[in-house]
Amino acid sequence: MGRSPVAAGPGDGRQEKAMGAQGDGTSAAGGVGDAAARLAQDTGELARKEIGAVRDEIMTALKRLGAGGLLLAGAGTCGVLALAAAHTTLLRALGAVLPERTASAVLSCAYAAGAVGLGMGALNRIRAAARAAA
Repeated sequence: MGRSPVAAGPGDGRQEKAMGAQGDGTSAAGGVGDAAARLAQDTGELARKEIGAVRDEIMTALKRLGAGGLLLAGAGTCGVLALAAAHTTLLRALGAVLPERTASAVLSCAYAAGAVGLGMGALNRIRAAARAAA
């Protein structure tokens, strides 16, 4: 049994010897091989540096967006709580004048009318923007 071939590692001289063996014909071929190897090494190093820089930029942007997203989620939660409190206040105020079921129905109709009005306005704006873009 013979020894199994060992992969040439950086700095152990085998890679350089193998490259020299490829260019045995002339010294110009060896020079081109060395230049190609240096070019490949420099290109790889440059690509690693650029990828690292892009990764750092993305992480910085995500951290900023993450903080903004958390603030926006907090604002949304506060908005929902404010709407719930306003609903309760309106229901109690109407409950003093109307029976409770009627007060709930009046508020539900008011909310539905507001939703329809806002939806129609949004739809009109979207259609206008689509016409302007076409």
